[in-house]
Amino acid sequence: MPRGKQSGIRYGQKKQDGQSDLEQLIDIQNYLIRKFNVKTKREWFLIFNKETENLEKIVGFVNKDDLGVTVKNADGYNEYTLTSFARNPDLMWIDKYGLWVIEVDGAVHDRYVLKTEARNELYIRNHIKLIVVNLAEMKELKLDIYAYIDQRIEELV
Repeated sequence: MPRGKQSGIRYGQKKQDGQSDLEQLIDIQNYLIRKFNVKTKREWFLIFNKETENLEKIVGFVNKDDLGVTVKNADGYNEYTLTSFARNPDLMWIDKYGLWVIEVDGAVHDRYVLKTEARNELYIRNHIKLIVVNLAEMKELKLDIYAYIDQRIEELV
């Protein structure tokens, strides 16, 4: 499917119904760079082992070799088997305290609560410092996103 010169993120956002969070992610990314001098990655991928759910690697894009292996089956044909799966956090960085992930959760996460909880547990089991910014909660409690992120970083250090 041709998408011209648009990145995968931009192309996907063009098709979505809700508000794009790209600008907000860029603002948070710039804030983290200015305040904490960390090199944050936006929309990178964490590759996890399918059986153990352990973090295997971090990549800027995912290709077929990152997620599986091709082996010859009993009939002599090449067979591709998935051995890993990818998660795509909104923002992430690595510093002396470890791997950090910020997920900015919008309305879709209210509908997929179990998937969101499973995602969060996966990160925590892998000792990833997770900060979840729930936009509805921030708005309802009139919390400043940046103050909240600062508070969570302090708690996790």
